[in-house]
Amino acid sequence: MKLNLLDIDDFIKRKNLMEVLSSQIFLSKNKLDPEGLFSESIFGLIGSNKRRLKFAYINLVREFIHPETWRIILKLDPKFSKIISEKEKFDFINGEFIPNENGKTGLSFFINSFKDIDFTKLSTKKNKDINFVKKNLNKILITKFLVLPAGLRDIQLSSSVHTKIQFSDITNLYRSLIQQIKIVSDKDLELSIIDQVMIQVQNILLKINTWFKNRLKGKYGIIRNAMIKKSIDYSGRFVITTDNKIPMNEIGLSWQNLLKLFEPFVLHELFKKNNDGLKLIQQNLNKNEKVDIFQVKKFLTRIISDPTIVNEPLKEYFINIIKKITKDKLIVYKRDPVENRESWVASNIRVLDEGSVLKVNPLNLPRTGGDHDGDVFAVASLFTNEAQQEAKEKLHPFSMNMWSSVSSSNKIPYSIDMDAATAIYAATKN
Repeated sequence: MKLNLLDIDDFIKRKNLMEVLSSQIFLSKNKLDPEGLFSESIFGLIGSNKRRLKFAYINLVREFIHPETWRIILKLDPKFSKIISEKEKFDFINGEFIPNENGKTGLSFFINSFKDIDFTKLSTKKNKDINFVKKNLNKILITKFLVLPAGLRDIQLSSSVHTKIQFSDITNLYRSLIQQIKIVSDKDLELSIIDQVMIQVQNILLKINTWFKNRLKGKYGIIRNAMIKKSIDYSGRFVITTDNKIPMNEIGLSWQNLLKLFEPFVLHELFKKNNDGLKLIQQNLNKNEKVDIFQVKKFLTRIISDPTIVNEPLKEYFINIIKKITKDKLIVYKRDPVENRESWVASNIRVLDEGSVLKVNPLNLPRTGGDHDGDVFAVASLFTNEAQQEAKEKLHPFSMNMWSSVSSSNKIPYSIDMDAATAIYAATKN
């Protein structure tokens, strides 16, 4: 995933954000500091929707390096880290740092020289890093830093003998940042002390940035969690079981689940083609009047949890029409978490007369990382001809080079493991 740097000044202006000036929580007993990190005048009333959306900012007073670019900049030239850590002294001449025992050093010296650096003279051979810095030159040095909406890290007061205040650790980082900024803003401060405080501020910015990145990545990170929680119309989740009689290009799904997955096609068949199905549904429900589309949709939903409410004539009718609908259609399935294109597979459909699980060939398990410990596959139907064609070309195992991996040249999507070997043995022993 590639992230672009935000123009913080432009964002503050467009969103009309307010400045957080105080590191205090309360101004007085039970009254939040109106200039603080939980201010209702800055972020909105506690419990309101605005409080979860409204950002604020902290004025850094001096220029600092954007924390997301910190590692990239240090990689450009070994001299940069020596200057920032004050290990060596340099003169800055014609866009280049020249070693000199009587020269200057420190973070403020580096930042003041940064925009005039001649990047063509750097020791790095990574053009992409140099191009990134050149492209974002006006965003790398920042004088303001955004504060997360209070509603996403809000204060909590526990009811006990002694009132206990609880809030997220990100708030403690913001408080430390504000306190250090007050020190560095002192105009009478000596240069050597300013550099030390600036390093403290820069480190806090790095810690805040790391805090956010840690909550974005990983299995329980914001991005993956958000994707897993997404709901898709005409989709479902099914416990998987293997069946070596099912070809690798098919999955088996029960008729009642397929009725719901392809509901628009089923409704079209019932209401536009002929009325035989509607009459059977009417008889099954013991209704005297003709059923409407809302009653049919409700009935299809009920069938998923209890298919026994359907009598034999109607069940036979449903199985026939869903076989007709899915005859030339593909369906896609995946096992979360989705990490690359191989995690999605397109398959033909085999209509099962009974059960509620998803049946798949054992050879398909290694590709998705599935096994027999109660794994669940998500399934989504495809409606348009364009979607069907794209799935056939890019996700169907028989239409692509199924033995080549898009994510690693050292592995193949269909490996022969114990499950697969057992399936092959069972299929060929006679």
